[in-house]
Amino acid sequence: MKTILFTDIDDCFIATKKKFLRNERLSIASLDILGNARSYMSDKQKALLELFIRGGTTIIPVTGRSYCTLQRIQVGSLLNSWKIVSHGALIVEPSGDKCQAWLDYLDEEFPLTMWFDKMKKINESVNELIKSQGVEAKSYIVSEGDFACYICVKCTEGVDYQSIFDSILLEAHIDVGSMKIHINGRNMALLPPYAQKRLAVEFLANRLDKYDDHLTFTMGDSLSDIPFMKLADFALIPIKSQIADSLSW
Repeated sequence: MKTILFTDIDDCFIATKKKFLRNERLSIASLDILGNARSYMSDKQKALLELFIRGGTTIIPVTGRSYCTLQRIQVGSLLNSWKIVSHGALIVEPSGDKCQAWLDYLDEEFPLTMWFDKMKKINESVNELIKSQGVEAKSYIVSEGDFACYICVKCTEGVDYQSIFDSILLEAHIDVGSMKIHINGRNMALLPPYAQKRLAVEFLANRLDKYDDHLTFTMGDSLSDIPFMKLADFALIPIKSQIADSLSW
C-alpha cells in the first residue's frame, strides 16, 4: 500500500534557530528573501524525514507559506510532489503548475470575485488605520499570480504585535464575516473561506485515492492544523508544539 504524508513544514521539519537547544547541531533548511539563512533542520528532524523517504512516502507540504516562499526551502525532498500553499488557498501540481481542477472547484463553490473585492477593501481599511496610528506594521494581500489568497498583517520585529492586532480588529471596523483569523508570531492572516488547509487536503486526498488506495499520515504543530490532521489514518505532532502544549498528558 502506498503512503502519503500531508505535513506542515515550519516547526515540524524546520524551524528558526531560537526554537532549538543552544548546542543542537543544525543545518540550513530555508533562506529569507535576501538569501540569508532563516530556518534550520536538526538531526532528529532529518532522521524523521529519512524514515518517510526510505518508505517511499509521498510527502505533501500543507503550509501557510506562499509558493514563492516555499521554494526558498533548501530541503528538496520536501518539494518533490504536490504542494498545498497559502493556508490552503492554492494547490500546486508536482510540475509546479497551479491545479486547475482545484481552481475550478473553488470557482463553483465560492463567489471569488466578491471575495477579491472584499479583501481589497479590508486591506485598504487596515492600512489606513496603521497609517493613522503610526504603528510599525503593514497589510497586504498575498496573491499567487492573479489569484488573491488572503490578507497578511505583518508587524516589525520587537513591537507588541498582539496589541497592534487587537487594535486593528477592534478599530478598523472590519466586516470579517466568514473569514478566519490566524495569528502566528508577528503575522496575522485574515483568511477567506476558500483558504482552508482541511478543504485542500480533503480535495487532494480524494483525487489521489481515485488511482490508488493510500495509508495517510498528517503532521502539524498548531491548533489550526488539527482540522486537516483529522483526515488521516494516523496523525503526528512535535512534542514542542502548540498542540502538545494544549494537551493534558
